[in-house]
Amino acid sequence: MLPILAACYPPAGPVTPTPNPDVFNQVPETTVYDAGECEAVLTAPAPAYTSNTLGGAPSGQVPAGAYEVGVAADYGSIVFFMLNDVPAPTNWIDSASVASLEGVCADQHP
Repeated sequence: MLPILAACYPPAGPVTPTPNPDVFNQVPETTVYDAGECEAVLTAPAPAYTSNTLGGAPSGQVPAGAYEVGVAADYGSIVFFMLNDVPAPTNWIDSASVASLEGVCADQHP
Protein backbone atom coordinates (compact mmCIF):
# COMPACT_ATOMS: atom_id res chain seq x y z
CA MET A 1 0.00 0.00 0.00
CA LEU A 2 1.32 3.45 -0.92
CA PRO A 3 1.42 6.12 1.78
CA ILE A 4 -0.77 9.17 1.21
CA LEU A 5 1.16 12.41 1.33
CA ALA A 6 -1.63 14.93 1.90
CA ALA A 7 0.80 17.53 3.22
CA CYS A 8 2.42 17.78 -0.21
CA TYR A 9 -0.73 18.83 -2.01
CA PRO A 10 -1.33 21.50 -3.11
CA PRO A 11 2.29 22.14 -4.01
CA ALA A 12 4.01 24.82 -1.95
CA GLY A 13 4.99 27.98 -3.72
CA PRO A 14 3.91 31.52 -4.39
CA VAL A 15 0.24 32.10 -4.98
CA THR A 16 -0.58 34.19 -8.03
CA PRO A 17 -3.36 36.66 -7.20
CA THR A 18 -6.39 36.68 -9.42
CA PRO A 19 -6.54 39.89 -11.48
CA ASN A 20 -9.37 42.28 -10.67
CA PRO A 21 -11.98 41.64 -13.43
CA ASP A 22 -13.09 45.30 -13.20
CA VAL A 23 -9.62 46.28 -14.44
CA PHE A 24 -8.14 43.31 -16.32
CA ASN A 25 -8.66 43.62 -20.10
CA GLN A 26 -10.87 46.71 -19.66
CA VAL A 27 -10.38 50.08 -21.34
CA PRO A 28 -10.45 52.93 -18.81
CA GLU A 29 -11.59 56.48 -19.30
CA THR A 30 -8.32 58.41 -19.19
CA THR A 31 -7.52 62.01 -18.38
CA VAL A 32 -4.11 63.54 -19.08
CA TYR A 33 -2.98 66.41 -16.87
CA ASP A 34 -0.50 69.14 -17.71
CA ALA A 35 2.36 69.75 -15.30
CA GLY A 36 1.10 71.25 -12.04
CA GLU A 37 -2.61 70.64 -12.71
CA CYS A 38 -3.11 67.68 -10.38
CA GLU A 39 -1.36 66.45 -7.23
CA ALA A 40 -1.93 63.25 -5.22
CA VAL A 41 -1.13 63.33 -1.51
CA LEU A 42 -0.15 60.07 0.19
CA THR A 43 -0.05 59.99 3.99
CA ALA A 44 1.37 56.46 4.02
CA PRO A 45 3.47 54.37 1.62
CA ALA A 46 1.36 53.10 -1.29
CA PRO A 47 1.55 49.94 -3.40
CA ALA A 48 2.89 50.80 -6.84
CA TYR A 49 2.09 49.14 -10.15
CA THR A 50 3.49 49.08 -13.65
CA SER A 51 1.09 49.93 -16.46
CA ASN A 52 0.78 46.24 -17.33
CA THR A 53 0.10 45.06 -13.75
CA LEU A 54 -2.87 47.34 -12.97
CA GLY A 55 -5.55 45.24 -11.33
CA GLY A 56 -3.05 42.60 -10.22
CA ALA A 57 -0.26 42.39 -7.69
CA PRO A 58 1.77 45.52 -6.93
CA SER A 59 5.34 45.67 -8.22
CA GLY A 60 6.79 48.15 -5.75
CA GLN A 61 5.99 50.92 -3.32
CA VAL A 62 5.78 54.73 -3.38
CA PRO A 63 6.73 56.56 -0.14
CA ALA A 64 4.32 58.98 1.54
CA GLY A 65 4.42 62.48 0.07
CA ALA A 66 2.87 64.75 -2.56
CA TYR A 67 3.22 63.72 -6.21
CA GLU A 68 2.31 65.27 -9.53
CA VAL A 69 -0.27 63.21 -11.45
CA GLY A 70 0.21 62.88 -15.20
CA VAL A 71 -2.66 60.52 -16.07
CA ALA A 72 -5.80 59.23 -14.35
CA ALA A 73 -7.22 55.92 -15.58
CA ASP A 74 -10.82 55.55 -14.38
CA TYR A 75 -12.15 51.99 -14.42
CA GLY A 76 -15.44 52.91 -12.73
CA SER A 77 -14.85 51.09 -9.46
CA ILE A 78 -11.23 52.23 -9.09
CA VAL A 79 -9.01 54.98 -10.46
CA PHE A 80 -5.29 54.53 -11.05
CA PHE A 81 -2.97 57.54 -11.11
CA MET A 82 0.32 57.69 -13.00
CA LEU A 83 2.77 59.77 -10.97
CA ASN A 84 5.13 61.98 -12.96
CA ASP A 85 7.75 62.37 -10.25
CA VAL A 86 8.20 58.65 -9.53
CA PRO A 87 10.54 56.71 -11.82
CA ALA A 88 8.80 54.36 -14.26
CA PRO A 89 7.81 51.60 -14.53
CA THR A 90 6.33 51.34 -11.00
CA ASN A 91 4.72 54.77 -11.04
CA TRP A 92 1.00 53.88 -10.89
CA ILE A 93 -1.00 53.93 -7.64
CA ASP A 94 -4.66 53.20 -6.99
CA SER A 95 -7.18 55.67 -5.62
CA ALA A 96 -7.50 53.76 -2.34
CA SER A 97 -3.93 54.82 -1.50
CA VAL A 98 -4.56 58.54 -2.04
CA ALA A 99 -5.38 60.64 1.03
CA SER A 100 -6.38 63.65 -1.09
CA LEU A 101 -6.15 65.14 -4.56
CA GLU A 102 -5.40 68.78 -5.22
CA GLY A 103 -6.04 70.80 -8.36
CA VAL A 104 -8.35 70.09 -11.28
CA CYS A 105 -8.41 66.35 -10.53
CA ALA A 106 -9.99 66.65 -7.07
CA ASP A 107 -13.30 65.23 -8.38
CA GLN A 108 -11.65 61.92 -9.43
CA HIS A 109 -11.25 60.56 -5.92
CA PRO A 110 -13.94 57.86 -5.52
